[in-house]
Amino acid sequence: MNDSPDSTPLIVEDVWKTFSRGASPVEALKGINLEVKNGEFIAIMGASGSGKSTLLHAIAGLTRVDSGRILISGQDISELSDSRLTKFRRKHLGIVFQSFNLIPTLSAEDNIRLPASLGEHHEDQVDALLERLGIQDRRNHMPGAMSGGEQQRVAIARALSCQPDLLLADEPTGSLDSVTGQEICKLLRGLCDEEQRTILLVTHEPNVAMWADRVVVLRDGTNLSEFETPDRHDPLEVAQQYQSLLTVGSC
Repeated sequence: MNDSPDSTPLIVEDVWKTFSRGASPVEALKGINLEVKNGEFIAIMGASGSGKSTLLHAIAGLTRVDSGRILISGQDISELSDSRLTKFRRKHLGIVFQSFNLIPTLSAEDNIRLPASLGEHHEDQVDALLERLGIQDRRNHMPGAMSGGEQQRVAIARALSCQPDLLLADEPTGSLDSVTGQEICKLLRGLCDEEQRTILLVTHEPNVAMWADRVVVLRDGTNLSEFETPDRHDPLEVAQQYQSLLTVGSC
C-alpha cells in the first residue's frame, strides 16, 4: 500500500474552528489531528457538542476552518475556491447523511445517477451499485415508497457512484431502527473489506462504532485518544473503552 501524502485519502493537521454565537464564541474544533489510510474504516465518537459533525463537515468542505490543513488525496481543500471545491468534492468524496437527502421526485436509479448528471461519468456503475447494495428491485421506486433502510442504501449507492477516494457517513443509522442500522453497518464493513473502500463515520453509538477498524474519541472539540476494535461484535467493549477515555480525559 502506498502511504505517501499524495495517496493518503485524508490528513487533518491542527484544525481549529470557532463559531460566533452571540457574545460567547464557541470553539468547536481545537487543534484536531487525524489520518485515515487507504482501505481503513474509522469511526469518530463523541457526545452531542463534541465537534464530531463539525469535523466531518469541515472534511467535506461544507464548513471552512479557521486554521490548520485538511488534505484529501494530497489536496489542501482550504486552497480551493468555492466553485473548485464543489467540483473536487463531487470527484473525490462520497457523503451519506442521517436523513438520506434523496430527491423525492426521482426514482432510486435516478437518484444514484444524479452525480453523473452533474458532470461525473460513471453511469455504467449504476447497475453494479444497485446489485451490490441489494436494491435492484427498487430501482424504479420513489423514496417515499421505500423503507428507511432501502433509502439509505440508495444514498450510499449515490455516494459511491463517483468512485470517491473517501466515503463520509454522518450518523448513517440515526434514522433507522436497530436491526436495519446493523444491516447498514454490515454493508459498510463489507465495502471496506471486499472493495477496500475508505470510510470515515461519525456516531455516538457503540454498536455502530464497533464495526470500524479504529475509534477516534472527541470531547469538547479535542482529540482525547483512539482505540482499535479487533472484536467487531462487542458493543459493550467499545462502550467501556469510550467511557474510559472520557474519564481519563476529564482528570
